[in-house]
Amino acid sequence: MADIKFSCPHCNQHITCDELWGGHELQCPGCQGNLIVPGGAAAPTQPAENPLVPRPPAGGPKVTLNRPQTHGAGSGPAASAPARNIPIRNLAPPAKKKQSPVVKFAITAAVLVVLGAGGYFGYLWLSDMQSKANAKSREAEKNSDGGQVGHIAELNGVLDATEPGKIPSEPGARRRQRQNPAVQQAAMAVDADGNPAPAAPADSRPVVPAVWTLDLATAKIPEGRVNGAISGTNFVADAARVDPVGTAQVLRFLQGQAVSPDREILVYLHLKAGEKLGGQTLSISQDMRGAGVPQVTKRWKTNPKYAPTLKSFSTGYAMKLELGQFTNNTVPGKIFLALPDTEQSVVAGVFNATVTVPDPNMQQAMPMASPTSPTAPDASRAAFDQRYGIRR
Repeated sequence: MADIKFSCPHCNQHITCDELWGGHELQCPGCQGNLIVPGGAAAPTQPAENPLVPRPPAGGPKVTLNRPQTHGAGSGPAASAPARNIPIRNLAPPAKKKQSPVVKFAITAAVLVVLGAGGYFGYLWLSDMQSKANAKSREAEKNSDGGQVGHIAELNGVLDATEPGKIPSEPGARRRQRQNPAVQQAAMAVDADGNPAPAAPADSRPVVPAVWTLDLATAKIPEGRVNGAISGTNFVADAARVDPVGTAQVLRFLQGQAVSPDREILVYLHLKAGEKLGGQTLSISQDMRGAGVPQVTKRWKTNPKYAPTLKSFSTGYAMKLELGQFTNNTVPGKIFLALPDTEQSVVAGVFNATVTVPDPNMQQAMPMASPTSPTAPDASRAAFDQRYGIRR
């Protein structure tokens, strides 16, 4: 008996079956889809007793996938072997599993914890290294102190530079002043009798914290030693001085060494003609301007290795200043000073300022002007003219 070979219209699988199934319907062994076997139309339905009409095999369709079927000797379609199930391999990739949101959150939290711990311990390490470096710098500065004379020359140079309308001297000239003993001696402060000014006694008053405000009406002067804050750093005045610089009397509140303080407040007082220091009372509000408003300067060191930083204010600040009578080179007084800076610098309290004056010997060191007319006798007139280059 011949076989029929055809392809499934659903999955294009090659199928082989007996020719008795031509025109009949069966299922594809591959995709299990219904199909009509080619090879002729199905015969019309006939009575069962008609022996001339062939019937489909009773044992079911003999369908294979391009594999020949064997029959036993003398066996008919009913004795055909049953069809074999053909495994079909699914070549499509497996579906990707979705990651749980809990797992994502746990991973993100772990990464953030690791980064935070690293940043925290890194900050501690850097802070410790910076503290050690600052300590070494302070120790080196203390060991490399250039002496009182050198610091005094530097201080006078800074005061000259901060005076209103004063042109700072050149660095080379400043170095020559430090090298000249006569200029160094002239730069040292002395009292009215020409003796070195005595150091101010230690202030034993308590420290009452100053409160920053630019409202002069609510500003209060605490009954304690001068204290406050300068550029965000606590300030307690170790000494108060009045140093003459040019035409101004500079009232200084300093913390640290007198020749090179760590923090300092300077108030430039310009006295009127014939006016003496002592007995003045000033009330400066933040809206006042003009010649009657003293210039105020704050001076602080951001690093012991570097030069101090200066910032001056000619208006915008609030100040109450009361000076007592000048006695024994000392001026007592009270002050409240609030600066309009972002750090809210403030200085307030009671003080006794030591007053210093320039060395009177400094006038003798001044060069004398050349005479306009010679007073020498006629015998020495020619030598005088030759020396000063005078031609007649």
